Amino acid sequence: MKLNMENTNFEETVKNISKIVLTSPQKMIREEDLRILSKNFDFEEIISAVYLNLVNIGFEFIKSKFLDQVYYILTSEGKDDNVTPSQYGTLALIIAYSKELGENLEITDLKEIFKEVWSSDIEFLIDKDYLRKFGDQNILRVTPLGKALLKNVIQELDLKKLLDVITTKNTLDKL
Repeated sequence: MKLNMENTNFEETVKNISKIVLTSPQKMIREEDLRILSKNFDFEEIISAVYLNLVNIGFEFIKSKFLDQVYYILTSEGKDDNVTPSQYGTLALIIAYSKELGENLEITDLKEIFKEVWSSDIEFLIDKDYLRKFGDQNILRVTPLGKALLKNVIQELDLKKLLDVITTKNTLDKL
């Protein structure tokens, strides 16, 4: 009887965590919070069951590190219709740039580089928490949500390759 009760509690815990993840407006939750919600059950078993629940209804649950904390992010296949192609491109360039220069990007440098799209693209990405501004340190970082947004759009970002493509296109346009 006790084993049956534990199975029911385990399933209820998995169901509750899945529901919290699905209804969270930010679609991102700290691992520490998930561990607390897992009660006394084995965290890896709980998170595996939650992952399977989410996969079964068409979502993915990916793990990412940000500001020395581990987060789990709910994502779905395809692209977000609220994000324009220009905003995707800007985010892709910033991610590639951060891979080359480190995750702390100077806001003043970025404002100069992206001055033509700062108010339309960068500010939108900051508002949606795809990018996070640390004004007291004058830096910008790509959040796990930002990385997750591009996971289905661009598999591997390489700044040199992106710049080569842009340079080639500009050269062809001049011909």
